[in-house]
Amino acid sequence: MSQIDVAGPSSSGSAWGMRYPGLTMQTTGRNTVKEFTGMWPLKPDADLEALQAALVPGGWTPPDTNFAEATTQLGLIRTARWFVARTQDFEGYTLFFVTQFDGNLSKYFDDFVLNGKENLLKAWGQCEGCPDGPDATAADVVEFIARGQIKTLACYDFVPELSNSQIFKAQDWYQKAQKFQREVATGDGDLEAKVDAFLQELAAPSPSLPSVAVIDTDVANQWQYEDVAEHLAR
Repeated sequence: MSQIDVAGPSSSGSAWGMRYPGLTMQTTGRNTVKEFTGMWPLKPDADLEALQAALVPGGWTPPDTNFAEATTQLGLIRTARWFVARTQDFEGYTLFFVTQFDGNLSKYFDDFVLNGKENLLKAWGQCEGCPDGPDATAADVVEFIARGQIKTLACYDFVPELSNSQIFKAQDWYQKAQKFQREVATGDGDLEAKVDAFLQELAAPSPSLPSVAVIDTDVANQWQYEDVAEHLAR
């Protein structure tokens, strides 16, 4: 593999020591989607069951919410995934994290701090070098996460010109319009009153629609594939 020059500090992420601004996805709209990919060495005694448990309902703090709900409230993240593989960079196994989000890197990591130190350590606390002492802060953990950045060669995002909030609003308006059309089609009641009610509903804020955290809950009983090289050699 040829030597690739390391990019200098970027204006979009320099506040967190980012070396690479990430890929930018944008078409004709005003919204911009960015991506971040990172890797960190796992501790020899890393507890992947605990890491996974933090991302399913009941593992988040406060306990009355979960990762999907808390992430949706941030209003930025479009997708995120964690996986483990062996690499030549570290002995043992490596944790990978891939995410896409609206906005820029600095804003993303600023909001990432809001997850809180306790929640961040449930995942990255399984990695060597992650600051987890009593004096460590959520910002210290996020800075550690940012330092694990690697480059993404290519990325795909559906409708990057639409932000999460615009997608929520479009869905909300579609459902309200469909309800209004069906009410008018019946021919019953006062049409003017139905129009007034419809306009009032359109003016109301659109609700967030969090996705469930899609996790294979049996993965803790099945280790990662270690024979990929053998399959590729076929």
